[in-house]
Amino acid sequence: MYEDYYRFRRQPFSPTPDPEFLYKSGSHQEALEQLLRGVRRREGILLLSGAVGTGKTTTTRALLQFLDRDVFTALVLNPFVTADELLRVLLQDFGVVSDGRTLQDASRQSLVETLNRFLLSLSTVGASALAVVDEAQNLPAETLEQLRVLTTLETDRQKLLQILLVGQPELLTVLGSSEMRPLNQRVARRCELFPLNRDEVEKYIEFRIRMAQGASETMFVARAIDLVYQLSEGVPRKINLICDRSLEAGCAGLKPTIDEVIVAKAAEALDLAGRVPTLGSVSLPTVRSPGRLGPQTRRMLAAAAGVVAGVGFAVLLAVYGPEVLSGRPAVSGPSPQLAPIELPQPIDLSTATDAVLDETYVLRTGVFETTEAAEAGAEMLRDLGAPAILAPVTLNDGTTGQAIWIGPYASEADAEQLRLIVTDRYGFGDVQVVAVLLPDAQ
Repeated sequence: MYEDYYRFRRQPFSPTPDPEFLYKSGSHQEALEQLLRGVRRREGILLLSGAVGTGKTTTTRALLQFLDRDVFTALVLNPFVTADELLRVLLQDFGVVSDGRTLQDASRQSLVETLNRFLLSLSTVGASALAVVDEAQNLPAETLEQLRVLTTLETDRQKLLQILLVGQPELLTVLGSSEMRPLNQRVARRCELFPLNRDEVEKYIEFRIRMAQGASETMFVARAIDLVYQLSEGVPRKINLICDRSLEAGCAGLKPTIDEVIVAKAAEALDLAGRVPTLGSVSLPTVRSPGRLGPQTRRMLAAAAGVVAGVGFAVLLAVYGPEVLSGRPAVSGPSPQLAPIELPQPIDLSTATDAVLDETYVLRTGVFETTEAAEAGAEMLRDLGAPAILAPVTLNDGTTGQAIWIGPYASEADAEQLRLIVTDRYGFGDVQVVAVLLPDAQ
């Protein structure tokens, strides 16, 4: 489980409507304040709408936590109830009866009178009642009419029952019909939840990680958040799915941070691969193969090869998967396309002078166990725009293996910049900057 790997105390992107994990974006904060004000003022019917996955249920759960103790609540979670079944659910949830089946044979008039007596008893002690109806767009017309009738239960000074209708945008269409005009006119407050914008998505992810981990830590790089935003369209439920699967993939690849490559693979696992935007590719000048650079180059390579300590190297599982590392053929499918990134410019060997080549810097990976894995890593780097070749390396124990060499670069700063890119952003490890020319390509 990735919770242990990333030191989470709780699952950060659980699909359950946990009010502690409610991120209060602009629309969520506004809705909470408006609904809480409406309940405290006993305004009758309140309305909360929003597209699927925008956090309506989580918002209502948070609202219930903010209510005063003298507010009795009932939750109607099944919208496909008849008017009589609705009354029985309210009486049971309010605690009037312990088992709704005891009222199975009661008439509707009897049910309404029982509920009215209960509400009057609350009023005498200064308490109130709130009924929350979820997925209200699916309520039958007769049940909606019964809700309207219940709002007429009142004293001379206040409503006895408040109703919060929670539903998708279709609920607004239902209420806007001519048949529902009497109910629509009784709605005192209308609140709507909207998808998150790009900045809110970043804060949403950071907030949930902080809540689950107990510490503020940025685990998703900026480009990964960009892709999460584009794939999820700012809908919290989709964000949860994508981030949860991304952390799962990151854990499998022992990845301390989540980049856009992992997010793209998570989207593919969630059958969202077709929606991964084309983010472009890196465009760099073509670097010609240096060919054989003569005895001096080979002597410099031999001197540098002894520095390699025989560490194993692999492209992370999150990028290419275990099939490539094991030498087995990988499953075919579209590879995630990476966002553009500005890479340091290598030396153009076709025009470089001997003076330029006297002091050059290249990057060298650790040693691959198989040529197939080495070629897969080199091909990935070429796709990123980095000039990579394969060449043998002799280890301290006399054994040889394949390593990837990238460059050459005119300055150590350029080489170090690329090293940070390929290690931090793309999962390569054991990459060193070496002051040599490129070896002979294999």
